[in-house]
Amino acid sequence: MKSPYYGWVVCLVSTLLLFVTMGTVSNGFSVYLPYIMAQHGFTHAQTSSLVTLRCLVSFFAMLAIGFYYKKVSIRLGVTMAAGCAGLAFLLYSVAETYPVFCIGAAISGLSYGLGSMIPVSILMNRWFVEHRALALSICGTGSGIATILLPPVTTALIERLSMAAAFRLEAWAVFLFTLIILLFLRNDPTEKGLKPYGWEHAHPAGVREEPARSFTLTGKMWALMACASLCMGALANPGFSHLSVLFTSEGFDPMVVAAILSGAGVVITLAKLGYGGVTDAIGGCKSSLLFGGVLLVGHVLCCLAFLQSLPVTILTVLCLGIGYPIATIGPSIWANDMASADRYPTVVRRLQVIYAGGALVFASVPGLLADRFGSYISAYLLFSGAMALTLLCIAWAYGENKKRKI
Repeated sequence: MKSPYYGWVVCLVSTLLLFVTMGTVSNGFSVYLPYIMAQHGFTHAQTSSLVTLRCLVSFFAMLAIGFYYKKVSIRLGVTMAAGCAGLAFLLYSVAETYPVFCIGAAISGLSYGLGSMIPVSILMNRWFVEHRALALSICGTGSGIATILLPPVTTALIERLSMAAAFRLEAWAVFLFTLIILLFLRNDPTEKGLKPYGWEHAHPAGVREEPARSFTLTGKMWALMACASLCMGALANPGFSHLSVLFTSEGFDPMVVAAILSGAGVVITLAKLGYGGVTDAIGGCKSSLLFGGVLLVGHVLCCLAFLQSLPVTILTVLCLGIGYPIATIGPSIWANDMASADRYPTVVRRLQVIYAGGALVFASVPGLLADRFGSYISAYLLFSGAMALTLLCIAWAYGENKKRKI
């Protein structure tokens, strides 16, 4: 019996990697924010600054990621990145003061910056010729699975034990996942004596291959996709991380908020699989506009949280969950559509750095606006505008890409 292609094992391990480096340090950490603020007396701005610091370190880590992966293999590099997440949660478990929380946030930023979509995108580009968007989407479900599992589990642990105990248990779980990543991840197909998945169809026997044409984004396309990636970073990081405090501040019970985040995680996970399949079928432009439009509706609905309406809340969760895949996977898809294979690592790295820059620029904005206006709704009005701008930039950039190929 023929064994399954090992690239799918790498895909699953990469999913676990993103569960750790994106799911726990970003989406999962958002559950802790109201408790940190309440137990330690931090202001909204101080609490948001933990997200800011994580994003700042992530941004500089991504700037250095090219040098980092020249010095170490992707397998070793992402293992160390995952280990940083465990170390951050250990620090959170003993933190009593704001500076110690800041150190933990900085270390978690290293995990996010060095171990998230950039190395995973490069790995999938190495292992897959066919079904690459699907493979990327499967990997992307890692953060969605974390959003399903962590909010109810973390909230229950905090309520029944303590916040410190929840942090400590999560740290040891992350260290176990880090060991699994080290044991099963492989850098490229040659390490298993294989070719990329679908290689034989792209290189049929007896057919003379033409030299591959090298191309990348034009100046106008760079400007448009930089704007889109910047906004995606804001929506996927500060936008999602502050959902818990948005609903809590509007009077929702903590367990209800956990259910909201968990429900969004379920929809995100399923939608990421759908996003990959839809992208393979209709292309990156149409899928981006479709999923991005739904995400825009979701952020507009966030502005109605003050109603505490069950139907509106359910619709909000569905729209956010269906739309969020574009925020995490979109830049990798755009790089694949607009650049040749030899330019792909550089383009995806730059777009992800800009994505991290968006997270950094907007990280403290929700807290500052909440301190100024007494509500997080103003921040979600801003995020809605950013999403509308993103859709315009995507449509324009793909139009430029199409004209270039004519």
